[in-house]
Amino acid sequence: MISRRSFLALGGVIATVPSWATVIPNNSKSKLYASAYSLSKQEHFFGVFDDEGEILWSAPLSQRAHAPIIHPSQSIIGIVARRPGFFIDFFDVSSHQKIQRIEPTQDHHFYGHALFTSDGKRLITQENHYPTGQGKIFIREWPSGNILNIFNSNGIGPHESVFLSDKVLVIANGGLMTRPDEDREILNLDTMQPNVTYLSLENGKVLNHASHEDELHQLSIRHLDVNQQGVVALGFQYQGEIWDQVPLVALSRIDNPVMEYLPIPENVRMRFKQYCGSVCFDKSGEVLAISTPRGGLVAYWHIASKTFLGIENCRDVCGLAATNNSHEFLLTSGTGVQMKNNPIQDVTKMIKKHPGIHWDNHFQQINT
Repeated sequence: MISRRSFLALGGVIATVPSWATVIPNNSKSKLYASAYSLSKQEHFFGVFDDEGEILWSAPLSQRAHAPIIHPSQSIIGIVARRPGFFIDFFDVSSHQKIQRIEPTQDHHFYGHALFTSDGKRLITQENHYPTGQGKIFIREWPSGNILNIFNSNGIGPHESVFLSDKVLVIANGGLMTRPDEDREILNLDTMQPNVTYLSLENGKVLNHASHEDELHQLSIRHLDVNQQGVVALGFQYQGEIWDQVPLVALSRIDNPVMEYLPIPENVRMRFKQYCGSVCFDKSGEVLAISTPRGGLVAYWHIASKTFLGIENCRDVCGLAATNNSHEFLLTSGTGVQMKNNPIQDVTKMIKKHPGIHWDNHFQQINT
């Protein structure tokens, strides 16, 4: 937490941060994206790149990061440390300066993801209270970082969340109990209870939640996305045996008490190696993409018909974002590759390959 004097100084700085529209030239038709990346195990950065894969802005990080947070109006990007994370660093892209660091409260850590509310006045983080394992949702004032509310996430390991609306948060409670002093060791494999929870941001009330059947209790729910129709897509990371035949992708709705598992050909399911990376709907919300860096592919589904569409091969691929074109996705990989893929038209375009760059797990489009 920062002092009042420091906050007043910080507030003055942030009040002068320009909008994204001001930062980007009026004649530019290119979309911008933000992602963390590494050059080696000791050299970590995050950058902003355009539709052609050109890195326009970058800044060094003290540690490897996981996912970016984009402020909805000002040219501010936050970078969340990997689980167990103990910082979120915020940068003003217009001035190339780090302007703020937010740290969790005592006995808590971040999970690698966070998000701003649509008006940019609140920051929401998923956190682990590691003495008890209870997942927490923190609502902080921006830019002070002052805590306004703390809600139970209704589970253990709330890794990622998305907005269903301004008043409802959808949480992927992964079910994995971990503690920082135990590295990333899972301490509750036999008693895991992952779930997806719909939480009221007004009072912390659980509006709905869905869990697996008991025999799938080790099917950790890690990442998710939501489309315009209110359909939530879920990607799993199975903690059981590699040869077990388990579902890896599901759909959920706030008015449905059960998840609906999507079909996947067994030869493709095996290639996933029980691990889903990023979860992403296209601009139209009609097509779902799920990446697996372990399997080196992205798989696609048509949502209305719940049919499997096919795959795109890309070694060590994890990052996914929808472009401004329906059914089209931008992909990034740990090998430095950036490509666009449209599974409906069966069109793939290599954008750029950056030798020596390892793109991190998740990236975001900057809406201007």
